[in-house]
Amino acid sequence: MWKTVYTRSMKIRNASSFPRDEHLKSTAQRGKTFLHFSLLLLHCIILLALVSGCSATYHAYCKDMVLGRDALKYNDYGAAKRSFEEAYQNGRSPDALMYLAIIDYKTNDLDSAERLISQAQGMGVGNYHYLRVLGYKALILLKKKSEQGPEALDRYVVFYSRIDYLMSIEKVKAMLTTGDIDIIRLEKLIEEQVSWYENDIEQYWSTGTGWYADKWGGLAPIPGPPLCNP
Repeated sequence: MWKTVYTRSMKIRNASSFPRDEHLKSTAQRGKTFLHFSLLLLHCIILLALVSGCSATYHAYCKDMVLGRDALKYNDYGAAKRSFEEAYQNGRSPDALMYLAIIDYKTNDLDSAERLISQAQGMGVGNYHYLRVLGYKALILLKKKSEQGPEALDRYVVFYSRIDYLMSIEKVKAMLTTGDIDIIRLEKLIEEQVSWYENDIEQYWSTGTGWYADKWGGLAPIPGPPLCNP
């Protein structure tokens, strides 16, 4: 009888103790799960806040870039400069620096123009506007009568010849060969060449058609699309 009672007592005790332990473990596990979930949620909230902040900054950058380019088209250099300065504060892009350099070139602040265009060039060859950077660097140095001017123009010619080829580049080569450089005419030639190149690239990115689609069979090894098109 004692044995029976002892055995039954042990069974009851064991049966009642294990569920209690399991309940404690389950409660602790739920606590850990809740903590992990809370931390994950907090991280998500922080990430969303950062993305939202970046999106707002990028939107401001694009708005200023578009306003600056529009003002530049109408030779409103004061308004264009203010917009590109704001864009650079928000985006730190070589594009904004390049446009600021162009404004300084057109308003004859050549030392500032040279500094800014060199800074833009140093930010990378893969930039969409790199050809324009090279063209205006050559114009700035030539207008300053710098000894580096012809070398900069030669670098533009070589780079352009690799990516595009309007026949007007031969006129640029002729100036370079003879040393008889007409800055006003050269600026018009470079602007024409760069604009054709950029328009062809934009057509390829937006529609998959055009000169680059034919040349590269739809697989043109050209950098990604330009930022902030209106």
